[in-house]
Amino acid sequence: MSYAEYLQKTIDYIEDNIKRPITIEVCADAAGFSKYHFYRLFTLFVGVPLMEYVRRRRLAYAMQEINRGRRIIDIALDYGYSSERSFCRAFQKEFGETPSKFRNKHFAIPQKPILKKNEFIILGGLNMEYSFSDIRIEELDTMYVASSYVISCNPEDEVITYMTQWMDDNNIDPKSRQFGFDIPVSEEQRQEELRGYEYWIKIKEDTQLCEGMNLKKIDKMTYAILRITNPFSNPFEAIPAGWKQLAKWVDLKGYDPDCSAKYYKEKYWLEEKLQEEGITYRDLYFPLS
Repeated sequence: MSYAEYLQKTIDYIEDNIKRPITIEVCADAAGFSKYHFYRLFTLFVGVPLMEYVRRRRLAYAMQEINRGRRIIDIALDYGYSSERSFCRAFQKEFGETPSKFRNKHFAIPQKPILKKNEFIILGGLNMEYSFSDIRIEELDTMYVASSYVISCNPEDEVITYMTQWMDDNNIDPKSRQFGFDIPVSEEQRQEELRGYEYWIKIKEDTQLCEGMNLKKIDKMTYAILRITNPFSNPFEAIPAGWKQLAKWVDLKGYDPDCSAKYYKEKYWLEEKLQEEGITYRDLYFPLS
């Protein structure tokens, strides 16, 4: 089975459980992936994070019930909102009007997405040209890392500044490999426009850490790797474009996931910043096995 076919299981699960509690952990398990691997795959193939997709689908179903004349408070509670007020606020943000404006109007729930191999639902209109390397396969040996994360409006800069200062204060080799990646946030945090970012520094197992940091043992993993030249000229387009190109390559080469027994092994989509001869690069690591 392809990545798309596994992710389709999640889309089908959401439709069947639209009024029940839905979490990233449960959806990842339904698809057969580890949490962080699933989070990145779903966002890439569907175009929005999981809980944003769930929110939109629930509001679409709620709209249909409003058209049929059900009480707003009953609909709100059915779709996981704590009050009629919070539901109406979310509804108006999505549709531009209060629920009462849509009474007795025709509305058809949009069809659920059908994912296909090597196809992304939302590509985002990327028009710029970027310099990408040929994709290579590389194995990273088991390593220990100092890990920290931040959830904020600007998590990358905050966590990297914090970790860099720790390196300086503790005489950590500045050439130590460093990796970062997006992490999922709660629906409430997303509504506040917060994002999450985790940062790693490769260290020795007995390195003394400070508050706000954790020691992690990262299992050996094989990656498909793509390099972006000058990624920060327009990072919010260049880096997503790189991930899409890398994922397409993985799909086309037939690196289909084996979710039969190893899905519990966490897989991380890593980003590594490098500088060579005055040129900045970013390597993207798509985990394979």
